[in-house]
Amino acid sequence: MTAVWLSPWALIIALQAVTASASIGRITTPYYIVSRTCNALALGAVAADFAIKYFVTGRGDNLTSGIVFTHRADDLTGLLVFSVLALRTLLILCIGSLDRSLLARRITCAVTFAVCVACTIAAQNIGIYPFPLVALLPAIGIGFGCLGEASDDGVVRRRCILALGCTLAVFAFETSAWGLMFKNLLSDAGASAYNMLRYRDPPPWAPFSRGQSVRNDVMAGERQGSTESLAETPLSRSADLDGALAEH
Repeated sequence: MTAVWLSPWALIIALQAVTASASIGRITTPYYIVSRTCNALALGAVAADFAIKYFVTGRGDNLTSGIVFTHRADDLTGLLVFSVLALRTLLILCIGSLDRSLLARRITCAVTFAVCVACTIAAQNIGIYPFPLVALLPAIGIGFGCLGEASDDGVVRRRCILALGCTLAVFAFETSAWGLMFKNLLSDAGASAYNMLRYRDPPPWAPFSRGQSVRNDVMAGERQGSTESLAETPLSRSADLDGALAEH
């Protein structure tokens, strides 16, 4: 019996290690396709982690005095949402036109956000465990990501992805998804914070600060380059709404 129960937990640990490793690979490789592939692998591992928690191991919380519940709404939310994001990344890999223009990215983001909201609502109705407010965080984080991708302003996008990474990191902490937490803090929030310092982004409360002229120079360079022009160094790339890099 012990071996039976050790197996799912060992698989969870392995999936979280895969998520962390793929996240490191995503920001260290200079190749667009390899980076996207690593991101798809990380998102798929996150979805599989939530699937095991939802169907097999379950989780408890402080309100249930240690009672473990399967079919939790927040685990189902993670399973559905990150499956959608993994599928989106695979589609972008297979259909390059989805990521070649601002209009295409906006349409893709709108569809992705709508599907993720629908999944969140469905999880509330399907999960037998009470729906916690933390299960709303993925939809909120993806909303930030959509706002960032809908803009061609690099400063706005970096701020939105920073918010995305922090929001999903809270969700990961509350659901014990440590691989996802590592991914969000390193390749989303961390990469965005690095780029904000690198490009000397002005703070939100000082739009006409000394960093504004640098921002304009950076934006001019971004608009002149191709989709991959921002990939000068591994950490020069922020993430998009699903955690894949913003090479555009």
